[in-house]
Amino acid sequence: MGDLSARLAARAQGKEPSPIRELLRFMKTEGMISLGGGYPNPDTFVFDRVDVRFKDGAETTLDGAELVTASQYGASDAHAGLRDELLAWHRDKDGVELDASRLVVTNGSQEGLFIMAYLFADPGDSIALSEPAYPGALSAFRSFTHNFVSVPLDDRGMDTVALEAELTTLEQKGGKLPKFIYTVPSGHNPGGVALSLERRKHMLEIARRFDLLVLEDDPYQLVKLDGSDPLPSIQSMDEDGRVVRLDSFSKVFAPGLRIGYTTGPSDIVRQFVLFKQSSNLHTSTFIQAVLHKYMTTAGHDAFRAHIKKNCEFYRANRDAMVDAAREFLPEDVKFNIPTEGMFIWFVLPESCDARRMVDEHCESLLVLLVPGSAFSTQGKLGNCMRASFSMVTPEQIREGMRRFGEMVKRELK
Repeated sequence: MGDLSARLAARAQGKEPSPIRELLRFMKTEGMISLGGGYPNPDTFVFDRVDVRFKDGAETTLDGAELVTASQYGASDAHAGLRDELLAWHRDKDGVELDASRLVVTNGSQEGLFIMAYLFADPGDSIALSEPAYPGALSAFRSFTHNFVSVPLDDRGMDTVALEAELTTLEQKGGKLPKFIYTVPSGHNPGGVALSLERRKHMLEIARRFDLLVLEDDPYQLVKLDGSDPLPSIQSMDEDGRVVRLDSFSKVFAPGLRIGYTTGPSDIVRQFVLFKQSSNLHTSTFIQAVLHKYMTTAGHDAFRAHIKKNCEFYRANRDAMVDAAREFLPEDVKFNIPTEGMFIWFVLPESCDARRMVDEHCESLLVLLVPGSAFSTQGKLGNCMRASFSMVTPEQIREGMRRFGEMVKRELK
């Protein structure tokens, strides 16, 4: 893929590692007396023992040396025990064999979005993505650039034919190609669609042709609503080392713990680690230890079974929303039936103004959806709405969709 330094944004050029953080690897050498790092003494820590009970009835304890490790400063890439678990989890899940240099634990996938843009996007650069796009990604990217190459989204995910056409036109006009392609391949937020296998392959072909990186953001990969196995990840098909992948435990474990991980080429992952050294040192070792305990106590098979059980819950909610939408919404309101994720994207008649609908009728009708303009890089999608079925009961969904139907009827009048 060539010299990474030529791709880096100016702010990331020549970033030096923390001299103290780089010494951590020596501290575990047998017999070492460290007079170096200014770590608080474990005798001053407040925890003596932490007991954790999981919903399946399993229990585990953090105490002794494990608790000290969980309470102390840690390595910037990963808690050692969790790193080994994640490498095995990733191999079992995606069939991708990685070594430790290709993985870094992050504060959810959101931190990965921010770091990626920090590393590669100068103010004049652009990023290629779908329209609509995940607003958390837009917020992270707009910290560094406001330029986007936006391509349509349909029931098979990002339109890669349109993407290739946009890039071809840019190249022919001598324009600057985007620094990377951003995609949410599974359960797209807000589109509620999956990138087809054909388009995953095509996206990689496009990335090779134009020598671009791909940022694969996949927090909904395992939130499958139809019982099928996930499609192969884009990373699993990558032969050139150009895919950076973001995985998250927010949708399958606990979002408040803010834990995810980034994998990719070792030189890019190294840049992620250097960023963390200068920003937050590392993701909480305590939270990493809790996830490590769960994964080793429950085991990977039980964890996957737990996720699948949760998917049955989400599937019932999805079905309730689809049924209610068919009952209460006008026929000219269009939507896809998602097979993964937590969202349905509604396209209303062109005359509808979703922002106005929320501003004028949300409080009186007591129903809230997100207007489509929140997901646009171009100030468009004004006649679209995103609904989530994850946090409500089937009864609430039915009543909510009835109220949404009334909101649409008021707008059409």
